[in-house]
Amino acid sequence: MDQAGSRKKFWESKFWKKYSSYLFFVFLISATAIVILTQVDPETFLKTIKQANGYFLILGIGCVFVYWLLEAYMLLMLMRRDKPNESFQFAWMVTMVGQYYNLITPSATGGQPLQLFEMSKKNYSIGSGTAVLVQKYALYQITVTFLAIVATILSITTLHQSLDAAKWLIAIGLLVNIAGVVLIIILAFNVNAAKAIMMGCVGLLLKLHILKNPQKYHEKVDHFINEYQIAIKALKSNKMETARLFCVSILQILAFFSVNYCVYRSLGLHGVNAITIVSLQAILYVAVAFVPTPGAAGGAEAGFLLLFGPIYGPGNTAVAMILWRLIIFYFIILFGGVYLSLHSIRIGKERAKEIDEKYED
Repeated sequence: MDQAGSRKKFWESKFWKKYSSYLFFVFLISATAIVILTQVDPETFLKTIKQANGYFLILGIGCVFVYWLLEAYMLLMLMRRDKPNESFQFAWMVTMVGQYYNLITPSATGGQPLQLFEMSKKNYSIGSGTAVLVQKYALYQITVTFLAIVATILSITTLHQSLDAAKWLIAIGLLVNIAGVVLIIILAFNVNAAKAIMMGCVGLLLKLHILKNPQKYHEKVDHFINEYQIAIKALKSNKMETARLFCVSILQILAFFSVNYCVYRSLGLHGVNAITIVSLQAILYVAVAFVPTPGAAGGAEAGFLLLFGPIYGPGNTAVAMILWRLIIFYFIILFGGVYLSLHSIRIGKERAKEIDEKYED
């Protein structure tokens, strides 16, 4: 390649590295705006804001930040098993990647692959990065299911009407989550039994023609078993730290579930205590977890109306549902999109500067 061609290639590379970040910024902001504008009517939004007490809404947003901070802390503790000098800043960035992409992809499937990609850029191997994320997810799954079971026991006598209206939704959600936790426990003590159970389920689905391509799903089972086996061994070998992380995970999830109570108080309501509302929120969370849409859209709103209708009353339920979704879904998408865009721009500037310095040398 001649000198002119080489120089042209260099400047094309520099342009792309510098301005691709800005293009990515525009894409993320546009995607976020489209998601919000297609699901929230501006007039309804303004009316809702006027009815609410801003102090409690800010407190609800604060609960989301507590949730993120504790998520980043847990990731940091798990990362430092391999990299003792890992920074909280990086753990926070990985947290935001997971939060944003989990909400904009169906069934929260986009977060972990992109978190793993970010970790690989800091020289985490696929194995160590996957182990961190799987350990975090296992703790999360156990915590959510534990809280949902406790919440169901606490709520079943005092709120039987609302539970009865959504009993099948609740039952399916609980069964799916309990099955996941039971599988994790079996994996911890008997890998062969866990594999046999999963292979049996896949075999049944293949016979019913719900699944096709046996080899593909048998390989997926092997991959799943291997990943979880490594992660669970790490959790078992650090029992005290695992117990501490489980306690942190409980606080984290409770902070997130408390957003609904902040919304309740923002509407000037006082009749129902925080334990009842947080308990119902835990039940709602597991009930709609299997809904295969971004952020469980559709299922979350329907479940809220069923479970919290008697709590908020006919005049406040729809308003409360909009406020709740604005905080735990749209705010997270907006904040995550802006944060990741600005992060991408900063990285792009740093890379462009490196290219300039390299060319000058």
